[in-house]
Amino acid sequence: MITKKTYPIALLLIAFSAFSQKQQAVIKLTAEKLHSRVREWPYPVNGITVPTNAPALLWPGTNGKEMVKPMESGSEVKEDPNIGNVRYKVMLASDKNFTKNLISSAEQRWAVYPLHQALKAGKWYWKYAYALKNSNQWTWSPTYDFVIDAKYANEKVSPPVTEVLKRNEGAHPVLWDMRTIGDDFYRNNLNNPEAKKFIAFAEKLMLAPLPTEKPQRVIDTTGKNPLEKKIIIERMYHGFGDAVGTPVRNLCIAYQLTKDERFILDAKRRAINIANMNPNGLATGDDFTGGAVLEALGWFYDAGYEFLSPQEKELFKNIIKLRAKRVYDHLPNRFELHVSDNHVWQITMRNLAIATVAVINDVPEAKEWLTYLYEVWSARFPVLGTTDGGWHEGNGYFRVNFKSIIYLSQMFGDFSGVDYFKLPWMQNLPYYMLYTHPNKSASTAIGDMWENIPYIVKGEAWFADALTYKIDNTYLNWYVDGIKRDYSKYYHGTDDYLLFRLLNFKTNRNLPVSSPTDLPKTRKFGDVGVVAMHEDLANADKTLSSYLFSSPFGSSGHGHASQNAFTINYKGKVIFGGTGYYSNFSDKHNLLDYRSTKAYNTILADSLNQKIGEEGYGWIPRAISGKRIQYALGDASNAYGEIKSEFWLNRFEQIKVVPSKESGYGESGVTLYRRHMLQLEGGYIVLYDELEAKTPVKWTTQFHCPYYTIEGQNSENPNQQQFAVKTDLGSVTANVYAESPLKMAVHNQFFEAAVNWNKVTNDEGQIKDFKDQWHAGITSQPKQKFRFLTIIQIKDGKTEVIKTISNKDGFIDLQAGNWNIKAQLNGEKPATLQVSGNAVKSMFSYGNLPIQFEGKKYAPKIPESSVLLEIDNDKVNRQEVVDELPDVAKYDKN
Repeated sequence: MITKKTYPIALLLIAFSAFSQKQQAVIKLTAEKLHSRVREWPYPVNGITVPTNAPALLWPGTNGKEMVKPMESGSEVKEDPNIGNVRYKVMLASDKNFTKNLISSAEQRWAVYPLHQALKAGKWYWKYAYALKNSNQWTWSPTYDFVIDAKYANEKVSPPVTEVLKRNEGAHPVLWDMRTIGDDFYRNNLNNPEAKKFIAFAEKLMLAPLPTEKPQRVIDTTGKNPLEKKIIIERMYHGFGDAVGTPVRNLCIAYQLTKDERFILDAKRRAINIANMNPNGLATGDDFTGGAVLEALGWFYDAGYEFLSPQEKELFKNIIKLRAKRVYDHLPNRFELHVSDNHVWQITMRNLAIATVAVINDVPEAKEWLTYLYEVWSARFPVLGTTDGGWHEGNGYFRVNFKSIIYLSQMFGDFSGVDYFKLPWMQNLPYYMLYTHPNKSASTAIGDMWENIPYIVKGEAWFADALTYKIDNTYLNWYVDGIKRDYSKYYHGTDDYLLFRLLNFKTNRNLPVSSPTDLPKTRKFGDVGVVAMHEDLANADKTLSSYLFSSPFGSSGHGHASQNAFTINYKGKVIFGGTGYYSNFSDKHNLLDYRSTKAYNTILADSLNQKIGEEGYGWIPRAISGKRIQYALGDASNAYGEIKSEFWLNRFEQIKVVPSKESGYGESGVTLYRRHMLQLEGGYIVLYDELEAKTPVKWTTQFHCPYYTIEGQNSENPNQQQFAVKTDLGSVTANVYAESPLKMAVHNQFFEAAVNWNKVTNDEGQIKDFKDQWHAGITSQPKQKFRFLTIIQIKDGKTEVIKTISNKDGFIDLQAGNWNIKAQLNGEKPATLQVSGNAVKSMFSYGNLPIQFEGKKYAPKIPESSVLLEIDNDKVNRQEVVDELPDVAKYDKN
């Protein structure tokens, strides 16, 4: 079976045992990180029962002396020059002595070994070894063990790479299995309206002049420092490779659709032009531009092979080999170990795979390249998710991965016979898209470039449509139908997913739809740390939606230090969400504000951020989907402290900033931060925060409005603060309560100014205007243990005046509209939150308060659980949840 393998952790679970007779509710994770930037421990180990019959064996890489350290494409952290001097091998057996059912690998340069055969049920043992190049002195690891469950026995297993290589033997064209399906591809699309439209487009494409090596845009570098100049120059040429390479690809497709030699001859003219471009020049020398050129050369070499002279074939083989080796030589014993080397997974892996297949039978080294790519794909895809369909970095940067997800799944499926679109992650992906970016509505407002998608943008529309060709999901079909109706201008038939649609074209496609009105209002994506709560998922553009985030990946890659942050969207617009702008991956605004906790609706301790890096992680222990009450619990207890990631420390060093307390980073001593979040019928959001630190700290709960203005309001009670948000959508107010005095600051200034010095653009190509945004921070006196209770109202008309029923010894009883809210605000007493609505006959309870509902008494089955009671069709619907681990913690214990 092809499954995503989770990443190992050193994990200690306190107050929990899956096998104890009396289950306890609360799990405390004490691992330094759940996902490491590069692999630091083997998987699977310690007798864990793996969720497959053919796991991938994974282990830390070495340079022969020590573990391979973090480094990635485009980084200033230098690559270890010795990573290419090591070879590995693996042994696997069903006994400790490695005599029964023995599987032994060949020597290999990379540190992953996906099993392409089903293992029998029971315990298995494995170990790996490494040796330096040209040495027969092997150093063996300890023996590790895991268990195969019999229930996975019949799951399909991907074939070994020998079969994959064999399927690629033969004459050109090899790409997309065209030598086999080429005639069918031609006939099948003869009457395809989209194919006809594309052919007309290709006719015009041939009239365009040959491109020259020059910038895509000109940006003034006057007054910029050397690092900024380097980034600006890269920005000036960004997209050049696609601009010169995409026409070659499109003309090759037009030829395969028509068999009209005019198209392939013009593709040849253009391909020869870019083949002669300087591989070391500014135009085609970096990851993205060089990769796009490499892919285009592979496209033509394969599709136009018979139109090349022997000398021209040598030209193409040589330049493809040069450019491909430039990518490949930096991959083995590095890329496969990385949590997600973004540039490679996003783009250059696809570029290299297409070029590799194009020359697979003509360049001897290409068989090693393809072997490596297939093995890494089998072991690691999807890198920033597991099975829940989510993507760690948020929807803004998820888009950059879409083409590779679609085309590499198609390509490796062609090779292996495995339908990668049937992976559990793929099957859940439509729900992630539907819940986190509903049609005609804003997205989750988190992660790099989230501000570029205030609504569904072209790439998302095309990707969702492409998925309908391979994934049978009536909710996905409904989602795409709505996008096509509301954004019809996006579908012009010449986008990057055209080939995929042509390859999978069927006349009279039957795509039945189901409205998400019958789906749960709340869905948890625990492996990436998102809970989405909707008043009406089918009409998110007219109603209330909210999100809670706490990611096991920490703030890795394009993710942010935003554990236990929330976003609230109303009528399709972001009310509360992240603030700041993506100007560059790690300039001052990015590292000190936009990427930091200061930009998010979560909590600072002594004004200090959460850690940037994989070490600053959170997770989502609980979620409940009700009819009138939605609930989520996030845990960010491990998110705070000194930054430890060498990669991020190097990024600070590059811009000459020390991540000190003056810049918002450092040890705050936080030991507990659990945020309960409820969305209540009628336009209410309730937050209840449990907070503890080693010593007293000032706790600041933050509220950020990227598009609207915050206005502070006077409060007669020093233990309460309140403010309003001025919008064009209705009335928005927030009330924050504590058991001791609070101070509020409202302002429209960033901690570090946002300046678009790099002239970054939005999805329409317009230079972004970095406007000031509004923020509110409400801060406690120094307390070691503390609680916040927040009630946010979002209404069409006026918001309710919240009445205080009682407030004694830290226990507060409030009435907000039809909802009664009780909470223990004294941090020295057990946490308690109870929300009840008599009119709507619903009740939520957490803690030790008596539960009285509809004339009956109830008690939690497990102490410290979260309980939801609702009347549904005259019956009491009871849901009770306790902490549930994400997959990384379930399966990857070290």
